Amino acid sequence: MHACFRQPFLAAAVASLGAMATNGDAFAQDATLPTTPHPRAYAVIIGANQGGQGQEPLRYAEDDAVRFAAVLRELGQHDSPDLRILLHPTGREVVATIDDVAQKLRGHKERGEQAVFYFYYSGHARASALNLGAEEVSVALLRERLSQLPSTLSLVVLDACQSGAYARPKGAEPAADFSFNSVSKLTTQGAAVMASSSAQELSQESDELRSSYFTHHLLVGLRGAGDADGDGRVTLDEAYRYAYRRTLAATARTQVGSQHVTLQMDLSGRGDVPLTYPSLSRAKLALPAALQGQVLVTRKGSGAIAAEVQKVAGTKLLLALPAGSYEAVVREPDAQRALVCAAPLQDDATYTLDTGTCASVKDTPTKKKGDESEIDHWAIEAGVGINFNSQGEYTDRLREFGYDNKPGLFDFDTPPLRVSLGASRAFNKYFRTGVIFHTLTRDQYRRTFGASKDEFRYSSYGADLYFRGDLFLVEPVLSLYALAGLGLGMAPNTYTTTVGGAARDTSAVDWGPLLSGAGGVSVSVRNAAFRLQGGYEYAPVLKNRLGDVLNVGGPSVMFAIELRTDR
Repeated sequence: MHACFRQPFLAAAVASLGAMATNGDAFAQDATLPTTPHPRAYAVIIGANQGGQGQEPLRYAEDDAVRFAAVLRELGQHDSPDLRILLHPTGREVVATIDDVAQKLRGHKERGEQAVFYFYYSGHARASALNLGAEEVSVALLRERLSQLPSTLSLVVLDACQSGAYARPKGAEPAADFSFNSVSKLTTQGAAVMASSSAQELSQESDELRSSYFTHHLLVGLRGAGDADGDGRVTLDEAYRYAYRRTLAATARTQVGSQHVTLQMDLSGRGDVPLTYPSLSRAKLALPAALQGQVLVTRKGSGAIAAEVQKVAGTKLLLALPAGSYEAVVREPDAQRALVCAAPLQDDATYTLDTGTCASVKDTPTKKKGDESEIDHWAIEAGVGINFNSQGEYTDRLREFGYDNKPGLFDFDTPPLRVSLGASRAFNKYFRTGVIFHTLTRDQYRRTFGASKDEFRYSSYGADLYFRGDLFLVEPVLSLYALAGLGLGMAPNTYTTTVGGAARDTSAVDWGPLLSGAGGVSVSVRNAAFRLQGGYEYAPVLKNRLGDVLNVGGPSVMFAIELRTDR
């Protein structure tokens, strides 16, 4: 899919429901919660890219679910057996999994033990239901199941996507946005609901972050960026404040517009509810107090974005990340250059980013991005196939003078192989232009005339400037396409006469115009596309002294691979 700067809509909501157990006053007398994890925590993590009718597939819902689970394991101290991940499940599987966890929570309650429950959903939704492909799970049913959980504290995160095309909302209208309606439909006594957008707003997903704006900033906040008081833990209030500021700042520049995270809660007497404990992470990246500006941290090798924060001067910031090799790009305010810094993180160590050791790089020229029509990326392509030789006045004249060739495809004892190599640039996901160099037909003709043996052979090549259009059948994977090109053809040719064992060659190169047309099917997988194509070239290039012209083009079939630059 041509999606270098595509940002599909993402309607998302984060809900935190507390005090659902009958013994819900377990924390009622505590002014603050302990800085160590709860004794037992359970989680059900759900991700579903496919939506219902009229909803385009999402790109990052399932990845967001996996990332959320990773944060709970690393910083929420969840044991793997107690953390269930469901990717593109059925509605029955969702309900059954919640019921299974509910049974375990009853056991803790009977033993007088405290237990915490997390529920995370990332996928499509409409105003009153989660969409799991052709199925739906109503908010009413979800509320019923969650409100009956016998947990000490239940925290529910709903990252619900309403549509999947940037600037083209589908499904419910903005006024019926799932995020906003979830506040009124899921809020119960002793509950907190955080939603990614307010009424009349739609939430958004970012291809640059490879995540939803809201979920990305929420997870970065949970990794330590939201720890405003520096006590080594991130509370519900801190996570909300960080996600609110960063989501609003990031979406203010998009065509859809600003996205305001909202929070409503009733957790009186429970103090600040801690969600994660970054201080317990074995590997940490420290951003020093003097540093200010935008800091983008990516994992080396995969290029996955680990964190993107707006660092302010005066406070030290610790980010809890898994051990590994990272790269940090630092852009200081009003700076004309960015700094690229290596950040090797090891277990049981804190690595402090030192901009004095970073390399300075110039800014890459960019332009403001609006919608999908402003995609701008390059690609290289290579192809292999078969050309089919053309016949006409020129070949008729050769036969008239006694020349003949081998019939079929095997004129040179091998098929007339077609090889192509090109480069192209896409200006939107539907249209691209490029140049391509490729072989055309080749052939040879022989005759015996007395003691003389004559042979005529040629090869031909073409260079085109082409324009291509795509029609998506299954976006962004499957499309039909057509292209048209204009270029130049050339045909090196040799006439050899052999008499008594002595051979004499006469060589020439003919040139002429080239018109091409082709169509086929394209299958895209990440930054690669695989194409099966049929086409025809008209290249009246080869000429004889009698005025006859041979089209060295003709029909062809080929298979091509296209590799695109990263988003």
